[in-house]
Amino acid sequence: MNSNPKTSPTRRRLLIDLGVQGALIRRTGLYAIATAVYFLVIFILSDALSHPHEPASESLFRCLDQAVLWAPGLILLAPLFAYDLIHISNRFVGPMFRLRRELRKLSQGEAVSTMYSRQGDFWADASESFNRLRDEVLELRARDANWQETSEVEDAPDSKMNFSPTPTTAD
Repeated sequence: MNSNPKTSPTRRRLLIDLGVQGALIRRTGLYAIATAVYFLVIFILSDALSHPHEPASESLFRCLDQAVLWAPGLILLAPLFAYDLIHISNRFVGPMFRLRRELRKLSQGEAVSTMYSRQGDFWADASESFNRLRDEVLELRARDANWQETSEVEDAPDSKMNFSPTPTTAD
């Protein structure tokens, strides 16, 4: 892994890419709600089948009474789940965020430093590939700049030899 603590400090932001991480959190919330609804329906149906002579409303009330015991625990754990999801997603969102930023700089001709992966980041090989690409692009740009300098010197009027015949006086 390409990790250097001097150039890759710990992350300072909780959310790195709101679009990606927001979608993950929304999707996880949707799954949690769907799971809760599923279990609630199963509990109600199971209770209704266990007590076939009672009205369905009694089964619903019994299940809601039970939900009062476990629902607060889930509500208290939800922020922990969300924080953990954000933390783990930072390990793949962070490297891609940095890679996109550095590629944008490189394509615009701005100064780009070597990219390092943080400890525990996914896709450390992407930063290594970027560094090789960066070095090659910088080398090609330097060669191109040298070539342009030499061709400007050769094209300058003072550097050309004048082979046109000049009139001479023979007096």
